[in-house]
Amino acid sequence: MIKERIRELRRCMEEWGWDAAVVSGSDPHDSEYTPLRWCQRKFISGFTGSAGTVIVTKDHAGLWTDSRYWIQASHELEGSGIELHRTVSVEDRDWMKWIVCNVREDGTIGVDGLCMSMGDASELQRLSDGKGARVVSKPDFLDALWLDRPGLPDDPVWIHEDCYAGRSRDWKLSELRRELDSLGCRYMLVSCLDEIAWLLNIRSNDVLYCPFVISFAIVGPSRTWLFARESKFTDDVRRVLSESCIEILPYSGVSGFIGSMNPDGRILISPSSLNFDIGQAVKGVFGAGGICAAASPIALMKSVKNETEIEGFRKAYIQDGVAQTRFFHWIEGEMASGRRITESDASDKLHEFRRAMPDFLDESFETISAYGANSALPHYSTVRGEDAVLEPHGLYLNDSGAHYRYGTTDITRTVPLGPLTELEREDYTICLKAMIDLAMAVFPEGTPGGRLDAVARRPLWQTRRNFGHGTGHGVGNLLSVHEGPQTIRQNLNPQPLLPGMVTSDEPGIYREGFHGIRHENMILCVKDCENGFGGWLSFETLTRTYIDTSAVIPGLMDAAELDWLNSFNATVAAEISPLLDAADASWLKEKTRPL
Repeated sequence: MIKERIRELRRCMEEWGWDAAVVSGSDPHDSEYTPLRWCQRKFISGFTGSAGTVIVTKDHAGLWTDSRYWIQASHELEGSGIELHRTVSVEDRDWMKWIVCNVREDGTIGVDGLCMSMGDASELQRLSDGKGARVVSKPDFLDALWLDRPGLPDDPVWIHEDCYAGRSRDWKLSELRRELDSLGCRYMLVSCLDEIAWLLNIRSNDVLYCPFVISFAIVGPSRTWLFARESKFTDDVRRVLSESCIEILPYSGVSGFIGSMNPDGRILISPSSLNFDIGQAVKGVFGAGGICAAASPIALMKSVKNETEIEGFRKAYIQDGVAQTRFFHWIEGEMASGRRITESDASDKLHEFRRAMPDFLDESFETISAYGANSALPHYSTVRGEDAVLEPHGLYLNDSGAHYRYGTTDITRTVPLGPLTELEREDYTICLKAMIDLAMAVFPEGTPGGRLDAVARRPLWQTRRNFGHGTGHGVGNLLSVHEGPQTIRQNLNPQPLLPGMVTSDEPGIYREGFHGIRHENMILCVKDCENGFGGWLSFETLTRTYIDTSAVIPGLMDAAELDWLNSFNATVAAEISPLLDAADASWLKEKTRPL
């Protein structure tokens, strides 16, 4: 099927006069997780990862993706005729250099300008200029072969109430307008779905695992225009939004509205996320001098959580701690009974436990339920019928999360299902040391996450181990499980960690064909103290799921790490046990005994 789609695309390319076609795999909002309508990368290649670019020429088809997906992509592309091109990180644009080297002089490169950012399109054209090649946009060009392509979702919009958000939409709009004034801007075009959801305190179910409304927004001095499918809004929701001077207009009408605007001031756009086609509409009205191209101030605003949101996170992790304690107790009992359990069975059971928790809304991403060699794939996708059976030995990795009314969770636990090899125990302990060392970090104000990445990697590097993904990402509050602008990874990101930012702490060790280990807690950046050397920050661990110590080699850990581990498990037991039945509480007490 994939080969047939590539052949049909090449036939269309010949008709359009294209030498290369780029399938970005994103959507008009530069989303990581895309609605079904824009799962274009999966449609054309069969690759199910959340990052990567497909290039098709007359004699080559390739997928460029980063190290998180190399093993997965190798399996999923097998027999498709699509070659895997390995990139070091998700930010790499090696595919652009490849196109420039392989396209003919004065050639034509076709892109879907609705699903490629202004920044990427401009860079591709800049690189292509040397060969006289041109980049042309054909929105939704895959429609020519994707005959049953899904339409826009029509799930209803609901209001994220102030008692959960902590700040009203009027307050957020006022703060944003103050930021715009400081930048000399009268308007802002907001295209990122999580930013619109946060700014206007609205949610929907348009994107799998992400409670977003597919929409654009233009914020003006006194009014806000929201472009979305109008049938999604009830009269009550319309009334609430109108009280904040928010007008709802058709989703497809954003370019036309921009064309009718009076350019009586500058407009702020973010070229890294605004798509190329709408960016061209903005340029046509405001001109180069009327555009302020900069990072969205909303990203930083929403990344620093207010006290209500922080309390919501704490409550959400208590809920997840209860569900996961029941889940891991269940797995241990099933292993002891000899019953047959697959990775999918385990994932279903965890969902059942979570769904029973008060205020549960949805999972926050697709659960990674991986046993043995499958756990060596950092972003393994469990396929029912092709998944592994859990056996009473080795390691089982579960990376999962949930949305509750008041917070979003993301937790990874690797647990032994029975006897382990010495290498499994050693990797387990060293990876745990890495997570604990970052959790214990104390650092000066103004420190970016990239400088803390080495704190987590130090125990691994000392034993000549490493991992290819980032150590930490921001997490939204009933938004995306991945958000910026802060990161903890080796890439140079100048954004300092700030009090109120919630970030994951998830080092890993992966041995292809054998096992994978990842320990993940969520950490909140907090003020530590001030002294003669300045202000200091540290982390509060939010996660409340126990860490299995039976696989630990205590002699590999120092006293501070052991103290942290014992204290963490004691806190989990104290806070979670009162919410469990007697059998689960007794089991948790055994699991959290100090080393």
